[in-house]
Amino acid sequence: MVSIGKKIKYLRKLKGITQEELSDVLHISYQAISKWENEVAQPDISIIPVIANYFGVTIDELFGFKLNALTNKERFIQFMVNNGMLKIVVDNDSSSKETKFSINTEKFETNDQISKVGGFFADFIRDNNLEYDTLVGLAYHGIAFSSAASIALYEKYGMTVNYCHDRLVPDSRGRIICGHTLSDKEKVIFIDDLIFSGSNLIERIERLRKLADIEVTAVIVIADFMSTREGDLMTGAQRIEEKYGTKVYSIITKDDITRAIRDDIIAGGEYLM
Repeated sequence: MVSIGKKIKYLRKLKGITQEELSDVLHISYQAISKWENEVAQPDISIIPVIANYFGVTIDELFGFKLNALTNKERFIQFMVNNGMLKIVVDNDSSSKETKFSINTEKFETNDQISKVGGFFADFIRDNNLEYDTLVGLAYHGIAFSSAASIALYEKYGMTVNYCHDRLVPDSRGRIICGHTLSDKEKVIFIDDLIFSGSNLIERIERLRKLADIEVTAVIVIADFMSTREGDLMTGAQRIEEKYGTKVYSIITKDDITRAIRDDIIAGGEYLM
């Protein structure tokens, strides 16, 4: 098993910070961190939760629970299951033992949960090397996720980006956007919770494009349900990609969940008989 000192070193380098920068965050000397990483000493138990919270991992992960084995997708699936946000059902009566799942974005109830979700969005944006000027959250759930992601991008990666979100109902002055004012040619990432047929999302994007001739760099959602409209074989994501010449990303897919069950990252869920 990898020692906690080696794990801290791995997380520190992954975050792109020096021992001195980490020492400033933890209010200890950088020499103490050097001793941890060289396995000369170990952190005091009282500071373990602070370290785990700073790096966005659980204490179990800090002590080596599959941290090196799990991908961000697998960690996100595990996080959602553990927090009751992802329900999985396997139809054992069908020949294919079909896996069905439901996501309840109403279950993101605490600041700790929202903070971690924002961290996953931020990691996803960084991992995919997306170039953009502005993050836009779509009401209602996308507002919380996009604002948490923008904070995580700053706190984890030191990135300053423009941020705004839309209003479903204009304010008394007729404004339909809060925060940064969009301008022509800006590269924008839209963040929302789920995507189905894509109709609502397209309507919202078009509403904002009347304010400025923005470039849709990407749309990122928690999950794509790959729904289609009657008489149309294209999924919502495919319709958006074709219309805007962009890419729709989902942090997790049904295939990711199926693999997580197969690889024992999460339990197989309830069974329908």
